[in-house]
Amino acid sequence: MKKRLLSAVLSVCMIFTLFVNVNADTNSDITSFVTRLYEICLDRAPDQGGLDNWVNNLRNGSISGSDAARGFIFSSEFSGRNYDNRTFVMYLYRAMFGREADDTGLTAWTGSLDQGMSREAVFNGFTGSAEWASICSSYGINAGSAGSPSGSTSSGNSGIREFVSRLYSGFLGRSADPSGLSDWSNKLASGNVTGFEAAYGFMNSAEFRSRAASMSASSLVTVFYNTFLGRSPSSSEITSYTSRMGSNLNANLEMLFLNFANSDEFIDYCTNRGIIPGTGDGASIISDAEVTAFFNNAVLIGNSVSVGFDLYFNAYGRGIMGNVLVCARGSYSLLNDQTSRSAYIPMLNGIPMRARDIIRNSGRRYAFICMGTNDIFGGVVQRYYDYLDDIRSVNPNTVIFIEACTPSMDEHPANSDIRALNTALEQYCNTHNNFYYIDTNTPLLDSSGRLASQYCSDGNVHISYSGYSRWIGVLTDYARQYIYEQRITGNYPL
Repeated sequence: MKKRLLSAVLSVCMIFTLFVNVNADTNSDITSFVTRLYEICLDRAPDQGGLDNWVNNLRNGSISGSDAARGFIFSSEFSGRNYDNRTFVMYLYRAMFGREADDTGLTAWTGSLDQGMSREAVFNGFTGSAEWASICSSYGINAGSAGSPSGSTSSGNSGIREFVSRLYSGFLGRSADPSGLSDWSNKLASGNVTGFEAAYGFMNSAEFRSRAASMSASSLVTVFYNTFLGRSPSSSEITSYTSRMGSNLNANLEMLFLNFANSDEFIDYCTNRGIIPGTGDGASIISDAEVTAFFNNAVLIGNSVSVGFDLYFNAYGRGIMGNVLVCARGSYSLLNDQTSRSAYIPMLNGIPMRARDIIRNSGRRYAFICMGTNDIFGGVVQRYYDYLDDIRSVNPNTVIFIEACTPSMDEHPANSDIRALNTALEQYCNTHNNFYYIDTNTPLLDSSGRLASQYCSDGNVHISYSGYSRWIGVLTDYARQYIYEQRITGNYPL
């Protein structure tokens, strides 16, 4: 089965902004509806004959709102303008939803078009949405349903419902319940959920996991073929997958999912039904909510470079970092920690504490440590090693993430010395259980190997808000990958 990896498409967030014609006379409303299509799609007032024809057909029910929109969007007059994909999507939002596109929706739909989804399929996604149905209802018009991209009589909506029904029967071994079928279909039609995300939701459900636990390897492979591709596998296809499967059910399911969800056949199946396929790697499966829950159980420890995290959070909010605990202090160093100099070590609940005691008393499962800026002089590597050994002696079960010492803009301390320390820290993590090294240095560098000016707040080592934003991105991406890998091995809660 050939795979074609696409750029991960972000979930579309459509904010319902309905037209306010809820109880008006239908003839007047329909006239307004058609006039709007003329003005937005064709950039002109309607000619009387055309206006009367559209209004009469909508009023007597011979065509639906979707049929009318299709007539304008795919008219030679509109198509002849040769709009690019981004502009095409912007017009769909204006003409059909009566609003400007939200950034997420515009990016997602444009990306789908750029990756090969047809304009017909994107149109189907709009006409199959709850927002379109509500708008048509407000004008007293039957919304109808989008025609399939192939031009057959089956609707885009029915294609989406077919997809959801297949997820139920394939993964759960039962028919869809009406509310579940409706809910998933609406999410897919509006673009709020991609085919990739919907399929993973079913595959990762407790109901399927319970079924999968008693299935043979060949039965699992058959489930994935039936669900994703709508066909049974050949004996050679079964062998191809079962030969890669071991005793770890989590690993087997994730391997199967990523191969099938990123396959050409599945991408084409979704595209032909007006569904944003969505693709990704393992880490992309981890939701923002899971990442937030992870950081809710974490503490960040560091010196003045890390103090800025709280300043950033106060300015922009914690977002995906949730309730992460920050314990950092200016002039904090490895030596100050070792000698318990209360004026220069971080505090927990107003009490100065060494790092080892902060971790123990905070009760957090994960600790992120970023040190070294105040320690770049003789013997720093061994001091850092002693510092980590001391932390581990008091916190044997804590998972510790060592963030690279961040760079300097003015070479005080020298970036060559910082790089040498980071190399030693990475080696330490590679040889000690439950220690993980995160490269928070490289993403902040400019082309000369110094702290980039846009990420520096003082010309030396301290970080600007844009730098913290970049830093947070590194941490959250790492957390997503860590959660995924641990879940595969069964060491992280599902």
